[in-house]
Amino acid sequence: MQIYLIKDLPGKGKAGEIITVNDGYGRNFVIKNGFGRIVDNAVLSQVKAKQDSNAFHRAEEIAAIKDTIARLEETTVKISVKAGSNGKMFGSVTGQEIAAELGKIGFNIEKKNLVFETIKEIGSYKVKVKFNHGLVGNFDLEVVNANAN
Repeated sequence: MQIYLIKDLPGKGKAGEIITVNDGYGRNFVIKNGFGRIVDNAVLSQVKAKQDSNAFHRAEEIAAIKDTIARLEETTVKISVKAGSNGKMFGSVTGQEIAAELGKIGFNIEKKNLVFETIKEIGSYKVKVKFNHGLVGNFDLEVVNANAN
């Protein structure tokens, strides 16, 4: 018997999947306890519509991410820090500081998505940003001395 799962069924499948189970188990446990419904034409058309909707939303999300990556790669972010005359900083630049600067120029990127090596000197750096769906973008980061005016 084929069952469309409404809720996750431990050891069998997750909500939204179609699984095959024994008739007795399907009727007496899965359907009776509200974990799923018997697969018929209505359920199949519902599943197909949901898959089409998910594919459409995924494509829209990927297009939006690609647009963000294109804008991001044209961007240079500047961060002013206190540093000595030799270019060594007092501390380091953190992901939170970079994310805050990105937020000021219109990018909503979390610090956990930023990939960079420890920045402890004045200079220019490339910062990688990881997005959903395996997409990656880069932007330039300039760390400048706040004391050098």
